[in-house]
Amino acid sequence: MKKTKKLHDVKESRKLLLTQNTAFAVKEAYLKLRTSLTFCMCKDKAMPCKSFLITSSNSAEGKSVATANIAISFAMLGKKTLIIDCDMRKPMQKKLWKMEIENGIAEHLANIGRCELGKVEGDLPLYICGCNRIPSNPTEMLSSESMKALLNQLYDKFDYIFIDTPPVNTVVDAQIVAPLVDGVVIVSKAGFTMRDELQLSIRLMEEAGANVCGVVLNQIDFKSGKGYGRYSYRYGYRYGYRYGYRYGYKYGYKYGKGYQYDDSYSYYSSENEEKKI
Repeated sequence: MKKTKKLHDVKESRKLLLTQNTAFAVKEAYLKLRTSLTFCMCKDKAMPCKSFLITSSNSAEGKSVATANIAISFAMLGKKTLIIDCDMRKPMQKKLWKMEIENGIAEHLANIGRCELGKVEGDLPLYICGCNRIPSNPTEMLSSESMKALLNQLYDKFDYIFIDTPPVNTVVDAQIVAPLVDGVVIVSKAGFTMRDELQLSIRLMEEAGANVCGVVLNQIDFKSGKGYGRYSYRYGYRYGYRYGYRYGYKYGYKYGKGYQYDDSYSYYSSENEEKKI
């Protein structure tokens, strides 16, 4: 029963990915969010952010779908974009994109094999670095020098990188990765995320040295006028935007039916040798 429910949840989440048939209000919300993110500056204010970590306070707040859609919106500009699934405890990107891979990020960080970067079928310059096997020590893997080296390599190969991480209030993984990226975005679910939970998420990320770019308010019910309601909008104002996008539209899905792998984007690095990416 649980497996059936999980498959149903994945199928429903897959329907939420941006396509040409996506409802105007949903697509416009992501485009506005994309615009704001392009103006976000690195912590030292020296240059605009090009790598972002996406997290949430709790599970089931829509961070993985939000990560995918933000990345799609940037790829729509013709920017070479990469999604890295660093939620090695409960990876979602592989399922969202119907990936079939032998080696993902966990295998790469464990020096088992090259991480396969899959290109989304179609014209979008969008690549996915998924998570295949679930490791027993994700925190240690993300803290390794191999993780830093990996991000440094990919930073020069892509215009934008978006990293899906576990909820920051639950495990420490997002705090570990946060200092390695230019900016952090926290996804909150309207009517679900409590004010103190969101406040804790922001504090945890700031304590880790993160550059918190903003909070995305997710799954607002525009018809009823109810959303974040009594939990306040002030976090969104504080960080520069308060974008909401409503889930539940019935629209087409065209991504993931085929998945192409580009050998030129496979990579492997060790302490003694760096192979061509």
